Amino acid sequence: MAALDFIVPELRALDDTPGDLLILAAFADERPLQGLTGLVDWRLAGALSRWRLGGFSTGDLGERVLTPCERRLSHPMLVLIGLGRRDEYRPDRAFVAARSAREAAEGLGARRITSGLFGLEQLASPLERTSLKLCELLGDGDGIDRLTIVADDKAEALVRDGMHIFRTSPD
Repeated sequence: MAALDFIVPELRALDDTPGDLLILAAFADERPLQGLTGLVDWRLAGALSRWRLGGFSTGDLGERVLTPCERRLSHPMLVLIGLGRRDEYRPDRAFVAARSAREAAEGLGARRITSGLFGLEQLASPLERTSLKLCELLGDGDGIDRLTIVADDKAEALVRDGMHIFRTSPD
C-alpha cells in the first residue's frame, strides 16, 4: 500500500501538500457543495457549482469528471467523483466510487493522490470499520506511492484506530 499521510481540510494544508491528482466527491443532491469539494469549489471561483447548475456534472454514482487545475491548486488535475443520492448512500457505494477514483489515478499515471473520505464519515457505519478498506482501495493502485487523506482531527483518529485494529485482527 502507498505511504499514508493526513492533512486537515483547509486550503492552506492543501497548498502545502502538492500531488498529482486531487480526488473530490459529491452527492447528486448536495447543494451547496460541502467539505473538501466545497473548499476547492471556492478556490476555483465556483466552477464546480457551475458545472452542477449547467448539468455538466450531476453527482450520479459512477460519474467521473476530470479537469486540469494547475494554477489554482497544488495538484495539476482533479477528478470529481459522483456519489449518487445521499439517502441511497452506503459504504459499498463509497467503495465503488473509491475504486473508480483509483482507476482514474492509475490511468493518468498519478503517483501522489489526495482525497477525502468519500462521505464515509457521514454514515452510521463506524468509520473505524470502513476506512481501512477505503484506504486500501485508493492506495493499492499500480504506481501510487502516496495517499494523502483530507480529514479533521476526529476523523483522522478514527481512521488510524481502524487501521490499527483491523490490520492486526486475526480475521
